[in-house]
Amino acid sequence: MESSKVNYLQYKEDLQIPVPWGILAAKVWGPDDGLPVLALHGWQDNAGSFDTLAHLLPVNTRLVCLEFCGHGYSSHYHTGMFLSLYDHIYHVKLVIDFFKWEEVTLMGHSMGGQIALFVASIFPDKIHKLISLDAIKLRSSSPDSFIIDMKAVINDFQNIVKKIENVSWKSSVTTYNQAREKLVKNYSGSVEAEHADILLARSLRKTGEDEYEYTRDLRTVIRPFLFNDFTTEKLKEIARGIKCPFLLIKAKHSVTSVNGTHHVHLTHPEVVAPYICNFLRKNVA
Repeated sequence: MESSKVNYLQYKEDLQIPVPWGILAAKVWGPDDGLPVLALHGWQDNAGSFDTLAHLLPVNTRLVCLEFCGHGYSSHYHTGMFLSLYDHIYHVKLVIDFFKWEEVTLMGHSMGGQIALFVASIFPDKIHKLISLDAIKLRSSSPDSFIIDMKAVINDFQNIVKKIENVSWKSSVTTYNQAREKLVKNYSGSVEAEHADILLARSLRKTGEDEYEYTRDLRTVIRPFLFNDFTTEKLKEIARGIKCPFLLIKAKHSVTSVNGTHHVHLTHPEVVAPYICNFLRKNVA
């Protein structure tokens, strides 16, 4: 009797992609010969952000869920180095080169969506399709606040570097329940406890009996897009550079609009999956 054919995307493996400062971690779903989709998570999230959605994608998809530098299981930069939006764009290009993809579909949530927009514009010959989940563009920078913004970010960065260099300082130690409650609170209702568990699986490292430390690099608390020099005209030029088919899914509180919070792809993947699947299956002329 023949075994029943699997009709959902299956988890395959965790990968470590070598880079000059260590590794970029990725969680991979689907067959090696599947159509490549590179998933980019949001700020302070990790590859687990796509766990619930992955099972609902076409079975001929090779879904590679990347973890940005300093997130999840990916290596941190060396002490003293600044982590910016430009770095993440560069890292995505390194991953595309690592897999030797001629073309790849990018799917990004929030910060990941914004980075995907830049990659699609800068390297249009490499991007087959583009999917953005609740992210349209970066905020435009204003010349009037340039000095104030720059000073605030540099001061914050220096304070974080001092914490990292302090030999007596370690990543914030927490119990599991404290970490869960903090995540749910900080995400302002975007995720519930059950979905927080998915993200915490790659955000925490066990150090003792109900004692954990965060895996994230403290430098990620400075949003890499908070301080930028992207004026409205520069952002328009980025938009003009996108040549591939583009699907934008906006959470209602939005073009395809769906009911849900900022993390709707994680909390209610069945809401967004049909749009994504239809988009992935469409032929590109």
